[in-house]
Amino acid sequence: MDMASDREGSLAASNASVGSADDAPSTGEAAPTRADGSGTSDGVVPATVDDASGYGLSLTLIGGVLLALAYYGYIAVTGPQTLGRAIPDPFYLLVFALFFVLELFRSRGRGAVAVVRATVLALFYGGLIAFAIEGSVYLWRNPSTALDGYAGVTVLAVSLIVAALAYFLYLSALESSAVEN
Repeated sequence: MDMASDREGSLAASNASVGSADDAPSTGEAAPTRADGSGTSDGVVPATVDDASGYGLSLTLIGGVLLALAYYGYIAVTGPQTLGRAIPDPFYLLVFALFFVLELFRSRGRGAVAVVRATVLALFYGGLIAFAIEGSVYLWRNPSTALDGYAGVTVLAVSLIVAALAYFLYLSALESSAVEN
């Protein structure tokens, strides 16, 4: 759940060999250049394909599938069934609690920021899991919802795009914060 530490570590490792723009190369070394080949580097190495880790890709794919199932869960809950029909409500509370505890203890910082971050992530991922469970049960009982006109393929495709864009924005936010620091 805390991809920030993994990403920050890879950013630090990829930028470790690049000095500031004012650092002159010692004799025999080539000056670091910008990605477009012009001038000296500003101290930031552009992201490479290796920076998109297998962990991040896996979470993106799993997130896309969960998002598609959550879509059907939303349809189920706002339509023919109520929340808690798939599994009893206390188990959803348990999912939220597990996400909260895991994120709180994985947090490097302490204090109010860590608690707020753990709460937000627990609500987001817990809600996604809850709706995905409801959607799975709904699709199990009504498979025609996803099979008619291949609607399920369209929902999955859109969900994967949304998950990939969310991960891309997350990585962009980390890069921009790394540049500012």
